[in-house]
Amino acid sequence: MRSCSHCSTTIDSTLSIGYATLCPTCSEPLHSCVNCRFYSPGSYHDCAEHVEEFISDKNKANYCDSFVLGCNHPTKKASDEARKKAEAIFSF
Repeated sequence: MRSCSHCSTTIDSTLSIGYATLCPTCSEPLHSCVNCRFYSPGSYHDCAEHVEEFISDKNKANYCDSFVLGCNHPTKKASDEARKKAEAIFSF
């Protein structure tokens, strides 16, 4: 399911995402690294694609030709909650 990484609003699959397209709910740019299916923190330029240009602000709109709106990425809050659950399992 395609969704905004900022507010988790489901994005209609028929919506064409241009460079200036904003989320209908939170008005954040949809054409940004954090909304891309190739966004991969820790990879070269934080991207699973082989992009040459570094984009410093992953939340701002950009002109990357590799952009494809992806599924909702786990938020830091969700990652923290998962980590706490895992630590609770293994703590004695």
